[in-house]
Amino acid sequence: MKKIAFLSLIILIFSCSNETEKKETSKKENQLPLVIANEAKLKSFSHKIKVQGNVSTDKDILLNSEMSGLITQMHVSPGNTVKKGQLILSMDESMINSNIAELESQLEYAEYMFNKQNDLFNKGLGTELETKTAENQVNSLTAKLKTLRVQKSKMSVSAPFDGIVDQTYAKTGQIIAPQMPILRLVNNEEVEVTASVSEKHFKNIKKGTELKLSFPNYDMPSIDAEVESVGNFIEPTNRTFNIRTKIKNNSSLMPNMLVEVEITDLKIDSGLVIPSKSILKNQENRDYIWVLSEKEDNIYSVSQVFIEVITSYNGEALINKSDSLKEGMLIIESGARGITKKDVVRIK
Repeated sequence: MKKIAFLSLIILIFSCSNETEKKETSKKENQLPLVIANEAKLKSFSHKIKVQGNVSTDKDILLNSEMSGLITQMHVSPGNTVKKGQLILSMDESMINSNIAELESQLEYAEYMFNKQNDLFNKGLGTELETKTAENQVNSLTAKLKTLRVQKSKMSVSAPFDGIVDQTYAKTGQIIAPQMPILRLVNNEEVEVTASVSEKHFKNIKKGTELKLSFPNYDMPSIDAEVESVGNFIEPTNRTFNIRTKIKNNSSLMPNMLVEVEITDLKIDSGLVIPSKSILKNQENRDYIWVLSEKEDNIYSVSQVFIEVITSYNGEALINKSDSLKEGMLIIESGARGITKKDVVRIK
């Protein structure tokens, strides 16, 4: 009995010792830095920039008359759809018609006199000077009559292209002059979106670069497009260049709309990508990360790996591949501040 009691006492002491050791070990583990880790991934990567753009169209004009005159009739009103060549406005032609009639009469007489003088010259009864004078009179009146008929054709105004009358400025009975606008004519079936981009992005933006057009002030879906032309001039005041794209068969965009242009200036099918917030800088301003190596269950040693960042976007960084960092390696995403090479950490 004494022997059994002695063995029981030894077992109890040993169990208590193990329990105490486990608690101390657990306590030490709980004191280790707790970090969030993520893997370095080989994946597609896109970098985008956002700039403000503007909608415009070359078929947005203030229509003017080439001649001064009294408006006898406005043939359109705001909201009307017009076709190219359709009559927009008519002006009083009475004075110019009177001048044309007078010149036609003078020309008829001048032609009669020229024919008579030419007959006399052919018969040797008239001089060359008299014949040339009569001929010059005919040519002069013909040119004046042609000018008046051109002016008459400009006493009416027609639509230069298909479009919609947005606003009229002239009224029937009003006298207009060439510098006075008659109406605004707009055709939005094909519009152009332009944007100014910082010159530092010039080498990465070319014809065909992907665009996404958004309209923050309007309840409209975004539009996928691509760059159709890149400017060949750097604006010296703000160091920007222009890009353009066209939207065809448009039914919703209007000139001067505000556009948010998202430009995909870098797109890689496969690259080494890590979280941006895992990147730290040393005193020499070099970029580095902490790579984890598992020692035992959820206990990791750390090693410092210097990296070359190509670019960052949307919380991710594209880096150059190296032997020190490969796909699948665990890196500290957050909680790395204050960690040294000698530390061991736990993963949250």
